Amino acid sequence: MATGIANAAGAPLRGMYNLNASRSSFVFVAACFAVVLFALVPASTRIAGLQLDGLSIGLIRAVGAGLLTAPLLIIFRMRPPNNIKDLGLLLVYAFGNFAGFPVLFSLGTQRTSGSHVALIMATMPLLIGIIGIILDRRLPRWTWFLGMSIAVAGEAALVGLRNLGTAAGAAIAGDAIVFAGCTLSAIGLVAGARLGSRMNPLVGALWAMTIAAAGLVPFAAMHALAEPYRYSNLTVMTWAAIVQITLGAAVLANISLVWALSRGGLVRVAPIQFAQPVCALFFASALLNERLTPSLLIVGAAIVLGIVTASRGARPSKTTRTIAERVRSVAQYLSPLFFEQERPYRPSDHEPCELDIGVGQSPRAQALVSEPA
Repeated sequence: MATGIANAAGAPLRGMYNLNASRSSFVFVAACFAVVLFALVPASTRIAGLQLDGLSIGLIRAVGAGLLTAPLLIIFRMRPPNNIKDLGLLLVYAFGNFAGFPVLFSLGTQRTSGSHVALIMATMPLLIGIIGIILDRRLPRWTWFLGMSIAVAGEAALVGLRNLGTAAGAAIAGDAIVFAGCTLSAIGLVAGARLGSRMNPLVGALWAMTIAAAGLVPFAAMHALAEPYRYSNLTVMTWAAIVQITLGAAVLANISLVWALSRGGLVRVAPIQFAQPVCALFFASALLNERLTPSLLIVGAAIVLGIVTASRGARPSKTTRTIAERVRSVAQYLSPLFFEQERPYRPSDHEPCELDIGVGQSPRAQALVSEPA
């Protein structure tokens, strides 16, 4: 009976340790979940673009996200930040990632080629990592620069293989607008990650989406009233694509990514976004019947290699460890549920217990246990 009580009392400690040991896994899963949802956006946008223009899709994405998040703020009574610094981060987060980026990205995409847009979007993780390095006032390992170089080279080869010959029609103005939107998005994500470390990331993301939607509602209304017939005959596939863009990408993906950035670090989590074009290729093959060639698969493998290298290089440097410490860390990473830290259990004064006499106990403890009740 006493042994069962001791195990029950020690269970919360083991649970807390297992939770801390697997926190990095949760961060990785959240970042990958966001990348998958973002990777679906190109295919969803192409499906919705059969009946809607790019600006309409951008406004629907921003305003639709706010329409979904505003009721949650009211129902759960989520309060905004109460100090000037957090409020400033919230406004930068809302304007950069949820208002400026969708509008500028839509306008720029109409003025340039798809290959240029994909290549410019590939610089977003690099921009986030650079901003994180500046704010943290530290330099990552040399392997971070190597991994980022490999990933960027893979992105360039990916764009060249998929959109060969389309760059000639690109416009400098469109490239500049798209890059400005990506820069605003990177700044907004950094502000959102900083805000998420000072308050609940979910609350900050919901408030940012709502503020951005409120600011874009007048422009969306004027754009919709100018051509109302565009929205009267939308098909089921178009509505499904709109739901994925708004609920999936604008809401769930941004919340997951901001939470991962705030918990895992800007420099470490940002390179995972390089997997987005690779995932987009597979979704394009499955949903749009686009053929995957061996060259594209090789380039995708190079991008993944760059992601792994940059993520490991973003970790702070550590001292040299022994073989036993390396084996211990690997076992803890691979199987945190079966690898528990040894923590002696000490029952309280009023808790019944059964102890083994003579096993690592003082004479006073042995006398107390041997004394009859």
